[in-house]
Amino acid sequence: MKISVLGSGSGGNATLVSSGSTTVLVDAGFRRRELARRCRRAGVEPSALSGIFLTHEHGDHVLGALDLSDELGIPIYCSRGTATALGLDGTLFGHYVRVEDAREGRVGDLGFRALATPHDANESVAYRFEDSASSCVIATDLGHCPDSLTGFIEHATAILFEFNHDEDLLRDGPYPWVLKKRISGGFGHLSNRQSAEALAKAAWAGLKSVVALHLSRENNRPALVRALLAEALERADSDAAAGCADQAFGYTALEV
Repeated sequence: MKISVLGSGSGGNATLVSSGSTTVLVDAGFRRRELARRCRRAGVEPSALSGIFLTHEHGDHVLGALDLSDELGIPIYCSRGTATALGLDGTLFGHYVRVEDAREGRVGDLGFRALATPHDANESVAYRFEDSASSCVIATDLGHCPDSLTGFIEHATAILFEFNHDEDLLRDGPYPWVLKKRISGGFGHLSNRQSAEALAKAAWAGLKSVVALHLSRENNRPALVRALLAEALERADSDAAAGCADQAFGYTALEV
């Protein structure tokens, strides 16, 4: 399985997951032309995509999804809530495939499963993809980490997980109080500390790679995240490779 993060952060999120002859795009938070440019930079022609999987309807995850789907006839996979929020729920849109919490599905060489997540969106989900040899989880925009989510990421070969903010930087930063409250609330975003605790519980001997997603440019620092990642993996006695995705260049392609 090959995984390429095309970009991650409040300015746009998108990740490619490939196995065999199948490649899917998870979130499409850049305009259509920019998505196409980033796909090609990763060695994937947009017309070769088998599906666009959306985690939720916020603009930094869906900005180019409808245009790319319409132009190339690529089906969009998402929850009913996300489809409703985007105006996809109905007979006029022919490329919407509904995904449901805990139900398994398949697109070509990739199996997938969705999990409902706690976020201030209309039925947001995380995704787990599997092939015959490996698995990866992509989970971001999480207000807290319930046991169901910890279980969802356990025994994955690669974990791409939100490390949004440092609690001290958020508290002392320039954001208005209402926004700070939303980010740190139970349906906002995970702090570095929360994410590291979840990772330490879920890491196992077969974990090969961890990528931190959705780092806040204002309320986080990659060095802080890398330090907590290393500590969490050490606690779990895991030798998995770890790093941070960024907004402009994403993250170097993983093969797991």
